[in-house]
Amino acid sequence: MSELQTNRPGGAFLVTIALLGFSAIATRAQVTYSVTDLGSIQGSLFTDASGLNEKGLATGTSFISLFPEFETQGFVSQDGQITLLPALGGQFTFAAGINSRAHVVGTANLPGDRIGHASLWINGKVFDLGTLGGISSGAAAISNNEEIAGDSQISEGANFHAFFLGRGPMIDIGTLGGDNSFAFALNNRGLVTGQSDTTTVLNPLFGIPAFHGFLWSKGVLTDLGQIFGTDFNYGNDVNDRDQVAGAADLPGDQTAHAFLLNDGKIQDLAPLAGDTLSAGFGINNRGQVVGVSSLSFVPAPFPPVNNFECPCHAVIWEDGKATDLNTLIPANSGWQLFDGVLINDRGQIAGDGMINNELHAFLLTPQHGTPSRTAAAAANTDSTHTTISPDASPFVLGGLRVVRGRGRISIQPY
Repeated sequence: MSELQTNRPGGAFLVTIALLGFSAIATRAQVTYSVTDLGSIQGSLFTDASGLNEKGLATGTSFISLFPEFETQGFVSQDGQITLLPALGGQFTFAAGINSRAHVVGTANLPGDRIGHASLWINGKVFDLGTLGGISSGAAAISNNEEIAGDSQISEGANFHAFFLGRGPMIDIGTLGGDNSFAFALNNRGLVTGQSDTTTVLNPLFGIPAFHGFLWSKGVLTDLGQIFGTDFNYGNDVNDRDQVAGAADLPGDQTAHAFLLNDGKIQDLAPLAGDTLSAGFGINNRGQVVGVSSLSFVPAPFPPVNNFECPCHAVIWEDGKATDLNTLIPANSGWQLFDGVLINDRGQIAGDGMINNELHAFLLTPQHGTPSRTAAAAANTDSTHTTISPDASPFVLGGLRVVRGRGRISIQPY
């Protein structure tokens, strides 16, 4: 499973830091949301959200078994009803991005082994996208122009490099000076963001190389630098205005904050009051950012940008202000929302949370009622979802952590 969850980042030019009130969002009354369960495989251990298009179609993955056999099932969810993604012959599929034509990218393994390949699903058929010369690859995002970003092992050794796949062969994006890089998202202008090692020297605190976020376009790789004056940061999503949402360690590497990059300037997206850590996972063309707010592990076992002590709070940042999404759904919904993964231009949000003591993926849909209506009256809960064949072992929920990797965010037990 480590092969499917490898993640690191890298960088070198300095980005200007400023606390700015971006004006992308007009002042308006706070909306409330209905909640739809994206669905899952019955008996699965947990389910993650991973993709969302402008029509409200979402992608997710149900984790059916971890040991001794690793088995997952990717799917597309529409109104809580799921369509399973066919495999390449193996026992796992991961769904990642989905575009406006409902074409899906992700990872599936080959027959008879545990090697994952970047995959594309179109109209119920799966296509192997290949690799950069190594044995394994994974796709993270697909644009409306059918361009794809992800990462792949290269021919020399076990290192992974981010890739861009357009009309020609798969392009190696390279690194910022280290061994590994990973692409997490791309926009409809062909701009890719992700993370890359900046060095091969191990950081003495965490035992891994420093990593930075990057932007890549038409062969030019740009380092996001030391966002808040330190290493360990990433760009996780980019909109069509080239704004980037991500997270970066603060000085001392004991906690991290979400950020919004706009025209070379960084806006610090602080966590909710009482929390110490935040991360931005998704951004739409209106500049709204969704992500997570939580406490930090102390001392941090890994770079804080990759570790959140849960239960966490799913949040939305508008004009730099964080709002707990749990306050914008009905109080009697039964949901505890842990993170917002993606947000589309309609304001719909896909993410992960807990309902009935199970970890499930959700879709929030704005309810544009009159200002006098309460959240409970304005937002109805839709718990309708599809479950398919129970055959996973019993699961006892312990602590939770958020894990990044291969362009996906996963709420996992530990």
